Amino acid sequence: MPAGTNKVVIKLFTTLIAALLNETGCADVQLEVEVEVGIVGPEEIVFDWTTDRCETEDIPDIPARAFRDAEGNVQLIASHFINRRMIGSDLDSLNQDCNVIMSSDMDPDPAQYNDREWIHAVYTTDGLNIHALVHNEYQGSSHAGMCPSGDYSKCWYNAVTYASSTDMGKTYSHVSAPGHLVASVPYIYEPDAGPYGIFNPGNIIHHPTDGYYYSMIHLESYGAQDWGAGIMRTRTLNDPESWRCWDGAGFNVAFINPYTETGYDPAEHICVPVSRDNIEKMVESLTFNTYLKKFLLVGPAGLYDPDRDEIVYGFYFSLSDDLINWSPRRLIMEVPFWWTAGNDVDRYAYPSLIDSDDLSRNFEYTDRDVYFYFTRWHAWTTHDRDLVRVPIRFYLDTDTEEFPWEIFIPAITHGANSK
Repeated sequence: MPAGTNKVVIKLFTTLIAALLNETGCADVQLEVEVEVGIVGPEEIVFDWTTDRCETEDIPDIPARAFRDAEGNVQLIASHFINRRMIGSDLDSLNQDCNVIMSSDMDPDPAQYNDREWIHAVYTTDGLNIHALVHNEYQGSSHAGMCPSGDYSKCWYNAVTYASSTDMGKTYSHVSAPGHLVASVPYIYEPDAGPYGIFNPGNIIHHPTDGYYYSMIHLESYGAQDWGAGIMRTRTLNDPESWRCWDGAGFNVAFINPYTETGYDPAEHICVPVSRDNIEKMVESLTFNTYLKKFLLVGPAGLYDPDRDEIVYGFYFSLSDDLINWSPRRLIMEVPFWWTAGNDVDRYAYPSLIDSDDLSRNFEYTDRDVYFYFTRWHAWTTHDRDLVRVPIRFYLDTDTEEFPWEIFIPAITHGANSK
């Protein structure tokens, strides 16, 4: 098998021909098949910071999210805490819109959960009214007297908040803080104790059978809260208090505001990570894959390779039937991250899957062929980052078509002059 090929044995539940099932009364038949994934085409630059930016800090700083608005246009958000959008007739025709869709309030009071705000997940049922989950980052080091060490990371306190748009995504706003709080750990801000909190809400998907809306969340250790990937759900997107997270047995955990609640047990308000050994903190992109007939999760991670006797860092995928139990992660693309490599090489972040063939308004589905989006952070720079996509394809060993080894592209150039 060529180097760079990624194979994973997963259990796919498939249904035999309906007539056969009706005759035998058999339940779903469990088949063990192999899944191969490869990059099957050249990369494309979706946003080039050198030519497309509206200002210096106009950078792709979250996983790309997309939806179709009420006029039939596609909007893509992969922005910074001064939030902007790309818009076009389809995913192949996007242009950066320099109008700011939401600024950050940069409130110095951590109890307001209203400092730097990244629109991190969007969902709409009509293309006119847009719901958003916001990665809300309190940066104590940016506020006088709030961070003795002056260390950005140590004074990082994170939560998830809610914002919305009623004008097809032209502008987003939220109710008076902290009434927009969705998810926080049950602990107030403590200088020089971070980073901790609830981070990076994944894209929102609507479950096809139970009617809930789901989003993955990144958890860091603090107090009773353990690290890993959590998951939360709601039936009411416009109610920030309606989200509940997984507690190991069900979606029973209600988030609280630790600044206003009293007399509570923190252990009753923490999220339990799901399949931590298999997915670590992978939360970036969640879709239902119609080809694999599984939920498909993508994120950055590392995995020890005994043949190389080292941890291989890169973008991985995992599969699930129920959003709780995930298969062992498998590599899509080996890349360096900002925390695994120096700034003398290009680094990578923020992977997501968006299928241009998906007709759903919120791009909740993927199939065999899908675009894999990510941010490339150029060497020796802080802001020079591009949003890139490459086509990838999944193959099952039950396919009559063989994997096209001759077009498999196993690596992305990491050099300082790759731009």
